Amino acid sequence: MGDLNNIMLPLDKSSPRVNASRMHNFNLFAKRCGLFDLGYNGPAYTWCNKCFTSKPVFERLDRCLANAGWCDRFPNTNVYNLPILLSDHAPILMITDSNFQRPHLKFKFEN
Repeated sequence: MGDLNNIMLPLDKSSPRVNASRMHNFNLFAKRCGLFDLGYNGPAYTWCNKCFTSKPVFERLDRCLANAGWCDRFPNTNVYNLPILLSDHAPILMITDSNFQRPHLKFKFEN
């Protein structure tokens, strides 16, 4: 969890200029380590270049990654991206013991 200084998807950046090679290498690293993104609630972007005189760039550089074992241990985890206030990064709040429990749905095939 924290500032990973990389995006995982082109949608993680407000500008169309994306370093595809860097993004691919970061995703490959996460996959090889058995990590996946826990998602978020709140604002989509966690960093801003603070260039408000021109066109600012927003990115989702901060995130929570976990493996399957961690998610089994903390199945009710919620991640919240809080607003960017004083820094150029947004704080992230992770609550591992949320009251919200994912429904256990039975898998069914549809004819």
